[in-house]
Amino acid sequence: MAFRIKPHKSATKEVRRIALERLLKAQQALLLPSQERARGIHQARKRIKEARALVRLVRTPMGKHYRQENRRLRDINRRLSAMRDAGALVETWDALAGLAPEQFATAQRQAVRKKLVLRSQDGGLTVEESHRLLGEALVELAEAEETVGSWPLQGKGFSLLRRGLARSFDDGRSALAAAEQAATDERLHDWRKQVKDHWYHTLLLRAVWPEAFKARARLLKELSELLGQDQDLALLQDLLKAEPGLFGTAGQRTELTSVVEQRRGWLQQRAFSLGKRIYAEGASPLCERWSLYWRIARRE
Repeated sequence: MAFRIKPHKSATKEVRRIALERLLKAQQALLLPSQERARGIHQARKRIKEARALVRLVRTPMGKHYRQENRRLRDINRRLSAMRDAGALVETWDALAGLAPEQFATAQRQAVRKKLVLRSQDGGLTVEESHRLLGEALVELAEAEETVGSWPLQGKGFSLLRRGLARSFDDGRSALAAAEQAATDERLHDWRKQVKDHWYHTLLLRAVWPEAFKARARLLKELSELLGQDQDLALLQDLLKAEPGLFGTAGQRTELTSVVEQRRGWLQQRAFSLGKRIYAEGASPLCERWSLYWRIARRE
């Protein structure tokens, strides 16, 4: 079933349906064979992020249950993040190589990539550690699935979703303003989390006007990817500082630092340009428009 709330159906039932589907898909992804583990972890983390965005959309009616479920899903993804981050470094390295092929074609650069590949295997964890983390994640996902039926979702139609949508969009505008004031790794990472929430909310509500929301979702995905690439480069910079010997001589490290900084500058410039347009209006007018779209879609 689609990651989409249908306006002509019960919003409460749609929220429960989607939550159960995302949690089940996450469990299925973590049960893929070991040779597909990297893909499985990546897919599971995406499904969990979708479920968490859904929880944020109904945070108001969930009341005290919101913090518990939001924290549970956050902690599951944190358990899996180390296994993903190590693999992301190889992808980041390859992306840089695509931008400067001559610089990355040297024997020294190829040797660095081989070291990063070795680090990426199970996120640098032992087989026992990775099995334990996956087992714990599966148990917690099953527990989360059991609670969905008891979520207190009082409210009808768009009113069930409105305050959560407004809160998340406002948080995104605030995070953008903070990142513009000082583009620290922490603030850019926080902004990306808010962008992804609004992207997921746009996907969830796209049935109210598929053509317009598809375009908005495409722009939000692009913005999220820009910030995601920047975050991965920040991780590479952290590793460069923590383990400089991994990256060759001092001259080679200086050259690599320059390439990374230039790329991050371009990514951030593009992200701010796009973000200021997406977040140009306030949460209240956005919610009012989307509420009207919901009512029109129901009548149709």
